[in-house]
Amino acid sequence: MSFMNGDLSRAYKRLKKKNGWDNSEAIAAELRETMMRLAPVPMGMAEEMADFYLGKPLDDDVVFKSDEILELLSGTWSSENSLMEIDDWDFLKEQVNAWALEMDMDVVTDVMKAVVSYG
Repeated sequence: MSFMNGDLSRAYKRLKKKNGWDNSEAIAAELRETMMRLAPVPMGMAEEMADFYLGKPLDDDVVFKSDEILELLSGTWSSENSLMEIDDWDFLKEQVNAWALEMDMDVVTDVMKAVVSYG
């Protein structure tokens, strides 16, 4: 498990306390909404990313990886201790290609540089 320090990871910890540790359905729904709200991308893209990255049974690594996506989109991501795999990079590349005209060009450039370097 990786160290969880991002906004989404902190929200996950709060939601587990608020909803009960075993109420995974409520936690997943609220975490999905949180990711969509925090993502600096068009809402449709945010929905698709939340479905892809949080569509698995939630655990610390799934949340950490989702946090990585938000950090990448916000320009604060570091490759150190990354859990990103080739499928994650491929999906992210597809999303940016599909939504690029509606995104901030600095975000598009930063993400595509990372995709080329690490994907």
